[in-house]
Amino acid sequence: MKKRSFKLLTGLLVMLFIFNLFNLVSFSQEQSTPIFSDLPQNHWAYNAVKFMVERGIITGYPDGTFRPDNPVTRAEFARIMVIALNLPFKVTDNPSFKDVPRDHWAYPYVETAKYFLTGFRTSSGDYFKPSDYAVREDMAVALVKAKGLQNENVDVNILNNYIDREQISKNLTKYVAIAIAKGIMVGSPVPNSNQLKFEPQGILTRAQAAMLLYNVISTQSNEEKVTYDDSSSTGTNQQYNYAAPNVSGYTKGDKVVLVWNKINDRRLKGYAIVVSKNNSQPVYPQDGYLKILGNKDATYIEIGVNSKYNGGDVGAYIKSGEEYYFGVTAIYEGNVYVKGNAVRLKVPVIPDYYEKPSVKYEYKDNKFLLSWQKIDDSRLVGYRVVISKKNKKPKYPESGYLVFINDRSTTQMVIDNTIPYKGGDFGEYLKDGEEYYFSVTAQYQDRLVAGNSVKAEFYSNLEIKALRPKLQAKTIKYFGNWYINLKWDKINNEKLQGYKVVVSDKNSAPDYNKDGIVAIITDKNITSINIRAKDKYFLNGEYKELKKGQYYYFTVYAVYTDKIVGGNVIREKIP
Repeated sequence: MKKRSFKLLTGLLVMLFIFNLFNLVSFSQEQSTPIFSDLPQNHWAYNAVKFMVERGIITGYPDGTFRPDNPVTRAEFARIMVIALNLPFKVTDNPSFKDVPRDHWAYPYVETAKYFLTGFRTSSGDYFKPSDYAVREDMAVALVKAKGLQNENVDVNILNNYIDREQISKNLTKYVAIAIAKGIMVGSPVPNSNQLKFEPQGILTRAQAAMLLYNVISTQSNEEKVTYDDSSSTGTNQQYNYAAPNVSGYTKGDKVVLVWNKINDRRLKGYAIVVSKNNSQPVYPQDGYLKILGNKDATYIEIGVNSKYNGGDVGAYIKSGEEYYFGVTAIYEGNVYVKGNAVRLKVPVIPDYYEKPSVKYEYKDNKFLLSWQKIDDSRLVGYRVVISKKNKKPKYPESGYLVFINDRSTTQMVIDNTIPYKGGDFGEYLKDGEEYYFSVTAQYQDRLVAGNSVKAEFYSNLEIKALRPKLQAKTIKYFGNWYINLKWDKINNEKLQGYKVVVSDKNSAPDYNKDGIVAIITDKNITSINIRAKDKYFLNGEYKELKKGQYYYFTVYAVYTDKIVGGNVIREKIP
């Protein structure tokens, strides 16, 4: 019995020793291995996730993974946000949302975070949609409010730089604009373009949620952990091991030249060239950008007078004789932006410098509004509003003009098809639903200076857009015969009487008065038609046949009691 007890005790001691040894080994390895098996230390969100995990704000899965690319639901983000920001719980006896009752696991978090997050209002009450995935535009609202920036004044035109601006929910536009202006959320560069993509409806991942909230926490805290070495640098760029550009500059002829070191980092996506009139340390995106360089090997750029600028305090263009701070921001994966130093340089003076208009457009009060900046120059006589259907860079006099404005303080014009165009390539009037190039030419005493052009779909009144048929076409095989299927969206309007399907073999904008009529449809529920070779169309008082193998232009006109509205045009080959 004693021997058996001794053996048992010895066995327990050995097991205890092995257990302690295992813990010691695990502890020593913990210092050099990632916190999760699927989140390497060079992952763009690693430090943010580590920070959040160490404070119990976010956790991994039982199998030792973090699953950084997994989507986050709205309820999950509410919980993470409340814990991360240490928000005091605010709950009431009456739940704010129909779909988050008191017995829902996320109830206290949703109620507490509702002041920061979005909801969905309906005639039957408010809904939170806790199981829906969190999207980027919702996070813009949350983070802007978390930082107390919701009452900041912001120019929503900053969103003009984003190709998916129209996807932003109308009520959230200001919050997204603030988030971008303050550098909280930015988006990603569009390859081979100066524009960006915000992805407002993009689903938030666990890694992104950790990074976004980490950025809020780290900027709210006055405490910073630092290390001391022989370097005199006090910046924070190196805390995540991201290299910053080292910028130098000089003038060459009529240009400013910036040069910086090449950064060898696989996470690097490119560079933003940043300029500021007043900020001695300009950084992208807060101070806008001159150009986004997608070439990671770029280390040099020449900047000339009249270079177009986007955002910031520079204005529309770099001006002759002005002094600016020039900098370069390195753009890394995961929306990490690391600014380099800035150099102050004077743009070379160019004799006879003439400012050109910076043109933009918007629909305001359902009207097409063209606008440009005010040019303060005693030599300025006025402005010519110029439009073209084919010329991507229209200017006066080559492309004609709509009006001449001799009031130099006028910087905008509503284009509503009430004034005939003079000398253009599209006739006297614009057509609703058609795309055109719009520009403004500044007329000086001794020269004409054309501004940039903007391509836009024109509507004299935006309400017409909802009345316009949206045509699609595809080739189908039906009972052994090949057809072109023309299909358009159903229009629900009490004034709608029917549709006219129009065809032309030469006119790229078929006219229902001048070109062939394939069909007249009086049943408002019919929204498609099949056509094939030898089908008839009526033109100039006689019937003609569609020819096999020939291309035709097709469109659909919606006929209303008070107007006829044409749809888009499709060119198809008869099978």
